[in-house]
Amino acid sequence: MMTQPQTTERNKYNIIYYILAMVCTVAFFMHEFVQDQSEEYRFSYNTHLQAKKQRTIKLNELKESAKNATEYAAYLVEKNKTSNAFSELKAVMKKESFLGFKNIQHFLGEFGWAFGLLIYSLFNLSLAFARKNKSLKGEIILHSSLIFIALYFINWDFQKANDYSKTTYVLYAIVIAIIIVYGTYLLVNHKNNYINTLKGSVRSLIDFISIKAKNKYVSEEDKLEYTKDYLAELKNTRKNG
Repeated sequence: MMTQPQTTERNKYNIIYYILAMVCTVAFFMHEFVQDQSEEYRFSYNTHLQAKKQRTIKLNELKESAKNATEYAAYLVEKNKTSNAFSELKAVMKKESFLGFKNIQHFLGEFGWAFGLLIYSLFNLSLAFARKNKSLKGEIILHSSLIFIALYFINWDFQKANDYSKTTYVLYAIVIAIIIVYGTYLLVNHKNNYINTLKGSVRSLIDFISIKAKNKYVSEEDKLEYTKDYLAELKNTRKNG
């Protein structure tokens, strides 16, 4: 049972972990709560778009009036060259694109950090579950939050071409994060139980060798020598272990 100072210390660390989890989550997702375009930008963009449309109308009128000119024929030749070059460029871009990204280098740039964060979080979560003393709830919340963040962006990396809604990504990441966290807990818990079982078996074997076997199978005159040999072997085993 923990003393009052120990409980206070654990609560303090829990609060720190909770704050870290909140800060990390907000830091990774705060851009989603900010408009990507201001009203002023949208107004200026639409004004520019309308001006371009009017320019195109006037340019088409100019082209129509110059159809019989020699320069117009030369323009059509260059226009066709440009169109063909652009078609070739689009074919190359399509060939080099990867899962909705410009190329595989861009994909790896987005995927790499998220995958690294996932591995780091899983490692720390495993350590938290494997710790002999009771893990801090805040610590588990922090690592679970980082797993959720990593899965959200990994899912976005692989589904970028489909462009699902943000809600879909969030729900998917939450479900997978819960499964992974629970699965990690079960694996580590199973390992701990297995290790504890082995320790119990070793203790039982040591008790049998040091007490029961000595009393039942070793004669009185050999018991002292048996105990010395047993202790020396045990000391040697601990040293090598």
